[in-house]
Amino acid sequence: MTAHSQQPWRERDGAVVLLASRIGGREGLHFPPLPGTSPLAAGSEIVELAGTPTLYSFTIVHSSPKANKAPQALVQADFPEGVRVFGRLQMPEGRRPVIGEALRVCIEQGEAGDIHAFRPFNEEAKA
Repeated sequence: MTAHSQQPWRERDGAVVLLASRIGGREGLHFPPLPGTSPLAAGSEIVELAGTPTLYSFTIVHSSPKANKAPQALVQADFPEGVRVFGRLQMPEGRRPVIGEALRVCIEQGEAGDIHAFRPFNEEAKA
């Protein structure tokens, strides 16, 4: 695989998997993958985070009433590969996140384009 990627995910077998970098000669993975301009990119490889992440921590962000935005859940998710990833959480209305629950990666439209997000593994959330 190449040592860098333009976006930190790809589709594999109908699922979205996040990508991380393994930097040559070092233990552990780095998310998001290193950009091609990094001096470490030449000695690194892209690794798929294919395991099921679990919810490590979350917070609910409430915007100003003037912004007219719904509350947004933000999470830290732990992957079995040893990487903790920050992102949005899509939850069905009225449901609260549960620490330790299984998640899956999805893609949602952000203000500046597509971004990775999470949703509960066994529930369908808004697209």
